Amino acid sequence: MPYSPALDGLRAVAILLVLLFHGRMPGLPGANVGVDIFFVLSGYLITRILLAEHQASGAVDLRRFYRQRLWRLTPPLLLLLLLYALFAPLLWPDYYFHIRDWIVVLIYQADLALVFGMGPQMMLHAWSLGIEERFYLLWPPALLGLMALRNLRVALTLLLAGIALLGLWRMTALQIGGVGSVEAYYRFDMRISGLLLGACLGMWIGNKLPVPEQLLRRHWLVLAWLVLLAVMLYPTDDKGRLSFGLPLVEVTVLYILLWLHCRPHGLLGKMLAWRALVYVGQLSYGLYLFHYPAMEYLKLQHLWWLTLLAGTAVAFVLAMFSHHLIEQPIRRWRKRPTSTPVSLP
Repeated sequence: MPYSPALDGLRAVAILLVLLFHGRMPGLPGANVGVDIFFVLSGYLITRILLAEHQASGAVDLRRFYRQRLWRLTPPLLLLLLLYALFAPLLWPDYYFHIRDWIVVLIYQADLALVFGMGPQMMLHAWSLGIEERFYLLWPPALLGLMALRNLRVALTLLLAGIALLGLWRMTALQIGGVGSVEAYYRFDMRISGLLLGACLGMWIGNKLPVPEQLLRRHWLVLAWLVLLAVMLYPTDDKGRLSFGLPLVEVTVLYILLWLHCRPHGLLGKMLAWRALVYVGQLSYGLYLFHYPAMEYLKLQHLWWLTLLAGTAVAFVLAMFSHHLIEQPIRRWRKRPTSTPVSLP
């Protein structure tokens, strides 16, 4: 799969929205749609990568895939946990659950802990890591199963039907099932739809299926960005936002990805490929990891802009350190040992 700088630019948009949200910028209570952008983008990219490997070799090496995910995600997370272990007891001496929270984040279970009221308060943002980690574990074998059907139309129909059922389940649970909006926000079964929608687009594009030209009109692209902006005006924990706004956001991000694939040299692609934006996108994982504890410590209720600026500055310093001195050297050093791929029957 060829590298697309515009996708790093889209990552930058996502992380900047998350920073605005956790920096408590007034006027955009739903700016955490950045997380939903990450979800759809992750599902899309992971599926494209897996399909490209299968098309090149006739198999998918699952063990190598899991090793790659481990090497990509774990080193920056370990840096976060090391810093937390060193400084959290000093910064929050009256908080008595540091060890529990540290373990919960280490094993990617922050989302489950939050559902049961035991979330890591100073690393609350780690909930999304748990959602993505389960997707990484479950989706590759599921994709192999869908490809084993050897009928792309059936595979896509099954996947879309599953996404629709998940959306209906979320809506029913929220509106008449008594599930609270906070619980629904963190639950895997109610947040995986974005990842699966991205995967659906990845299957479509990865198999070079045609895209109707009528979909690629500029007014649809403008409408997509307007939908994102409109959803950001509603609080994240609003039941209506989760029931109806979340699917809108996921489909909107899906459309933006489709546009970037079909119009890579258009105005949007060029804007997102701006070098500074691409660099922020390359730092996005580190920025996501490090920003929340910094902002949680620095938060000043009547000076949100100072919290945002100072927290973002701390996050950038740590993310740049992680990117240039840990992540990039590991990528250059890592060798890929051979292993037996999982072949389709």
